[in-house]
This record gives sequence, C-alpha cells and structure tokens, in this order.
Amino acid sequence: MNDVRATASVKGGVIATATPYPWPYHAMYDPSNTALVACLDPTWRLDGNDSDVADQNLVALSHVCRQAGVLVINVTSTPVRHGVTLGERSTSAAAIMNRQLDVDVTLESGATDSFYASRLEAVLRHEKRTDLLLAGWGLEGPVHSTLRAANDRGYECLLVADASSSLDTSLVKNACSMVEFSGGIFGAVASTPEVLELLTSTT
Repeated sequence: MNDVRATASVKGGVIATATPYPWPYHAMYDPSNTALVACLDPTWRLDGNDSDVADQNLVALSHVCRQAGVLVINVTSTPVRHGVTLGERSTSAAAIMNRQLDVDVTLESGATDSFYASRLEAVLRHEKRTDLLLAGWGLEGPVHSTLRAANDRGYECLLVADASSSLDTSLVKNACSMVEFSGGIFGAVASTPEVLELLTSTT
C-alpha cells in the first residue's frame, strides 16, 4: 500500500485546512463518534489511473480509521439499472476493494443515496456516530447524494475528495464547490493526507 500521508495543518483536534471551515465544525473530533462511509457501487467506477489513486487513498484511509477507532462502513447499491452492464474490470475492481478495504460493516442500499432502503442510519445511530467521512466511487453520484442526505439528517460531513473517483472528472471541482457553498452548506472538503494526519495525531 502506498503511504499517502503528508504534512498538513491539523490544530486543536480539527483539520484546520479543510474548506470552507475547519472540520469538524463543533471542533471536537472524537473517533468514537466518527464513521467513514465508503460508497462502492461498481457501476459508478470508471477504470483508469484517477480511480486507481482514489482507491489507494480509500484503502489507506480505511485501515487508519479502524486503527483509530473510527467505524468503517462499506455501502453497495443494488437498484435495477436498465441498460447498465458491469464490465469485467469494474467487477474485478469491486472484488479487489472488498479484499483490501478494512471494514466493520457492509451494507446494501436500494438506490444511489446510501441511506435509501438500507440500514445505514440505524447502524450510525446505534453506534452513536455523528461525524461522517464520505468517499468512494461516483463523487458526483453516490458519494455526493449520500453526503447531502447525511447533512439533511443532521450529521457533520466531510467529503474526502481524493479518495473519491468520478465518472466525469470535469464535474469534480463543481461537486466540491457545491459542498462548500454558503460557508459549507453540506459540510467541508479535505484530502486524504489531511484526514490521516488528524486520525494519527489524536491516537
């Protein structure tokens, strides 16, 4: 596994360099109330170097999260997708991620939003996890939809942008900007190295 950690600005138990505000907003990071939600619907993964790098970051993040006591949840989507066929490499990528990702709970959702027709909220409430790190396949799809749904439910959200791959890389900047709009209407955005520094600096 590649080491993606780098020097980042973590101060007082928050990611000071997260945008548009230091994350978490309440300035009280605690691994016992934090969860990583990895959205891994293979139909939203485009083969290529960008996806491979995002996968490496997500795998590294999952291992450090579990070591730190952050709950790691893998959510796949099982809706009927007419006209969508998984390619051989997409299926292979899913199998590889299932072997490499370090997870506590694996769930299935009924739609792009990981909360829809799934046990995700029940698991989070039972485990008393209120702060969420979100990443995975389909930054502009499952990851973004799940983040917005989580925000609506009162969770404090952080999009880990470089641990998320996209079907259309031209949408990445706008997808991140939408999270940051109006002072963080849906949460904040940070990179894998910044999150890893937060996790390792408080363990």
